[in-house]
Amino acid sequence: MFSKQFSATIFLILASIIWGTAFVAQTTGMDFIGPLTFINVRFIIGTLIILPLAFIERDIFFKVGEAHRKKLYFIIFLTGCSLFVGSFLQQYALQYTKVGNAAFLTILYVPFVPIISRFFLGKKIHWSIWVSVSICLVGSYYLTTGNSFEAQSADILVALCAVFFALHCIFIDEFFEIVNAPFSLAFYQFGICFILSFPLMFIFEEPSFSGIYQEIGQLLYVGIMSTGVAYTFQIIGQRYVKPSTAVVTLSLEGVFAALTAWIILTQMLSSIQIIGCTLIIVGVFVAQLIPLMNKDAASQRYHDN
Repeated sequence: MFSKQFSATIFLILASIIWGTAFVAQTTGMDFIGPLTFINVRFIIGTLIILPLAFIERDIFFKVGEAHRKKLYFIIFLTGCSLFVGSFLQQYALQYTKVGNAAFLTILYVPFVPIISRFFLGKKIHWSIWVSVSICLVGSYYLTTGNSFEAQSADILVALCAVFFALHCIFIDEFFEIVNAPFSLAFYQFGICFILSFPLMFIFEEPSFSGIYQEIGQLLYVGIMSTGVAYTFQIIGQRYVKPSTAVVTLSLEGVFAALTAWIILTQMLSSIQIIGCTLIIVGVFVAQLIPLMNKDAASQRYHDN
């Protein structure tokens, strides 16, 4: 039972590592292009990266019965839309807010997932989830902002993007209730993000090949790794781990972002940031260890398939 969940956790950790290291590329990749152009390019790259795997998986995806097909397509549409809105709001806000503010407020999806699952969808949430979420949230605050949080108007958009990222996690879970086809979901959600952003970038921005070329390094890294690889790893991980548990592990994104800045940019971690890292790691361990000791917790944190 736990071998599948262990593998799923590894995929979620890998996703958080990639997202953490890609944060700098997101913030520095808009000198010559706008946020809509940035996400349009990143998602077309992600679509092309995952296309071969989705093609191999096509028989599984298209064998879904007629009774579930409309619901499946609707969930895919909602998954893509939530990812698009969340990604755009985050990317747009990064032009105007501090990176620390954005990182902390984005991680608000950690408590939003169990809140939405419990109070809006009626899902059972084990008490240990709330403990893990609380520890990770406090740790994220210490890690990304410490005592220097200064509210800015764009922070409202980042907090809102966390709601859509939380919905994205929940819709992924609903997808797997119908079919086990992670690469198909990744392909279609990336494609939806590309289609939605394509006309908007011409309406609200002035995209150019020269601007895209000057940001090509950041776009390739975010498109290939943060989009094509990391979001696919998230989907693979959520096959066996329920959303409220998955987001606890994904909160490690903040830890890896800080460590990357420390190693590459020589931005030393303060004592309060080290405490933040430690708390997030403790929260993740709580999320993984309690189900090993408590069958009731395991049933509410993991899928049986």
